[in-house]
Amino acid sequence: MEIHLDTMRKSEQIAFELRDIYEQYGYRKFRMAKFEEYDFYQANRDFVGSGQILAFTGINGKLMALKPDVTMSIVKNTRATLEAPEKAYYTESVYRASLEAGEFREITQIGVEFIGEVTLYTQSELVSLALKSLACLDKNYILDISHMGMLTGLLNELALPGGGKRAILSCVEKKNQHELAALIESFGINGACKPALLKLAALCGPLKSSLKELEPFVLNEQMREAFNELCALSSIFEDVSALRLDFSITGASHYYNGLMLRGYIASLPRALLVGGRYDPLLKRMGKPELQAMGYAIHFDEIERYLTPPVAFEYDAVVLYDEKTDPALTHKIVEALVSLGNRVYAGKTKPPRAERAKVYDASEKTLREVLP
Repeated sequence: MEIHLDTMRKSEQIAFELRDIYEQYGYRKFRMAKFEEYDFYQANRDFVGSGQILAFTGINGKLMALKPDVTMSIVKNTRATLEAPEKAYYTESVYRASLEAGEFREITQIGVEFIGEVTLYTQSELVSLALKSLACLDKNYILDISHMGMLTGLLNELALPGGGKRAILSCVEKKNQHELAALIESFGINGACKPALLKLAALCGPLKSSLKELEPFVLNEQMREAFNELCALSSIFEDVSALRLDFSITGASHYYNGLMLRGYIASLPRALLVGGRYDPLLKRMGKPELQAMGYAIHFDEIERYLTPPVAFEYDAVVLYDEKTDPALTHKIVEALVSLGNRVYAGKTKPPRAERAKVYDASEKTLREVLP
């Protein structure tokens, strides 16, 4: 039977398209409960990314929470090993406090997670899937990438207190060159670290050319390892103009430890796709031998800004009256539905049927439909 994608919400259309893409690359649907024990999220609150958790008391008196995060549930329940990684995708709702609405919101996400050994190929596969995902949303899209190894490697060269490092990361994230220069001066940062910090804060452009600009500012082994990973991606996606390097993507250093992703489309004012490599979460949850990388797409943004669905219309109308044999009406409707029509059966013609073909079941025989 024909699926009428044109009358679906944009998020529903995208879900169909993305599901097919992810399954082609060996990712399987991951289903989970809407809630977990509250203690699970409370113990890992710094990874949740939301200051408040929506909780309730279960029938047995145990405190439960509507899940504020999908990735944590997948990591908790994964059976992945280095030899047998888990490749999962999901379409789920999370429940988070909204500063804009002043209340909790249900947020629908579709995402991809890889748990196992994250190789250079794994990273390229997830970047490719992110690019394909954005292309499903809008022909005008950008995928910005960053690498926490470059940022933390540079900060490790500096003898700064934790507050100082956070202040510098904040300036890089905001691309605030003026405030960053003031912090460099106040902390007495000199030598090669000073121009390197300023370069990271300012750099934003096509991946290949940006890496050429960045290479002179690679100062240590940690930065070199991150740089080499970015170069490997550049060689794979050499002709992809939508891929940019931008170190204003900083994220939480206790959560991300490698490649980071932010995806944008022309129709939206903020990032729609967010993700990266998150090995520290695996270590926190007692699985230090595993590595992980993934991303999520926020469907709520799609619903708000993209083209609404085409108004629903019937293709066929079957009219009957009190004298019509219901078995005949049923047979006519089933025959029309089997041909891919959207059918309405009733005594009068309904709204949204201006272009529908009308069949009168009271005529007893309809050669166009019935043999």
